Formats: sequence, C-alpha cells, structure tokens
Amino acid sequence: MPDLREITAAIRDRLDDKEKAREAVLQSTRQIVRNCRSVIACIQTGNDPSADLANARNCYLSLRKTFERYPEFFYSGYAMAAQQELAEAEILKSVITKVEIATSEEIGVSDEAFVLGLADAIGEMRRIFLQLLLKDEIDEAKVILNKMEDFFSILMTFDYPDALLPAKRKQDVARSLLEKCRSELVMTMQMLRLREELRGK
Repeated sequence: MPDLREITAAIRDRLDDKEKAREAVLQSTRQIVRNCRSVIACIQTGNDPSADLANARNCYLSLRKTFERYPEFFYSGYAMAAQQELAEAEILKSVITKVEIATSEEIGVSDEAFVLGLADAIGEMRRIFLQLLLKDEIDEAKVILNKMEDFFSILMTFDYPDALLPAKRKQDVARSLLEKCRSELVMTMQMLRLREELRGK
C-alpha cells in the first residue's frame, strides 16, 4: 500500500500536468481570439479572411484534444470566449460568402457559444451594412439588413436565464442596432430620391 508521500506525489504530478494544460489552453485561446478578430477585420475591409480563419480552426482543433483530457476547461471563461469568437467568425464568413452556416457541432463549439457568436455577428453585419449605405449600394444593404432581421428573430427565441445563456444584453443590443439600421436605410433612400429629383430639375 502506498504511503502518504507516494499518494501526494502522484497527486502533484497530475496537478502539474493539469497546470501545464491550462497554460496551453490560455495561450491557444488568445491566439484563436486574435485570429478571429483578424478574420472579422478582413471581412470588413474586403480582404480574404481564409488564412486567418484556417489558423483559428487549426488552433482550436488542437485545443479540443486538451478538452478531451480535461473537459472542465471547455466551459471556462477563456475557452468560451474563444469559442464565441470562432462561432462569430464562421457565421460572418458564411454570410459574406453566401454559403450555408455550419452547425455548432461542425464548428466544435458549445451551443451557448454559438448563440452568443450569432448575436455578435449582428453587430459586425451592421458595420457592413453602413459601408454599403455609404457607397449607395442600397440593394446589397437591404440583403444584409434582411439577414440581420433573420438572425435577430432566431436570437429572440432563446429565452433562458443568464445562468444558462447570458444572451439578454446581447438581444437588447441587437434590437437597438436593427432599429438604427432601419432608420438609416430610410434616411439614405430619401436622400437618394431627393438627389435624383434635384438632378431632374
């Protein structure tokens, strides 16, 4: 039978390994967040986000191996932040490229992270919407606004306590953004109509 020193030595070894895994998770999640923010920046500026998204996916793939060993890390705050950023980047890229949105299982993120990423994607789509308005690309702006409306209607079906899904604040923000977008679209269309009328005189 092992004595107390042997028992605690084995515990220490396991905790040392867990600490190393935690440090690796922290480093990987920071890298994923950086890559995903680069993806979003590329989309906003019209550049190709494929390389940054591939890096984020590969980094997250490695991270999931750690989650298999230590599943408690999967729902940690830092890991959830990375999952949320990845979900947002994947959703936004799907919107821009007009391809089917991957499921939470396909991305490999939690259901909670996917829903919160969906909410954040609405904010990024507003930026795209405004860029289109500035270029007087009304039809494309309407397409983005309609997609935002679709996302919002889906987002509002998630009525859960914050302890389970902290989405209420994001739902309120999304509602406010949509109201602004509708108003801005109407104003832009009115200005364009007035401009055309003035040209005709």
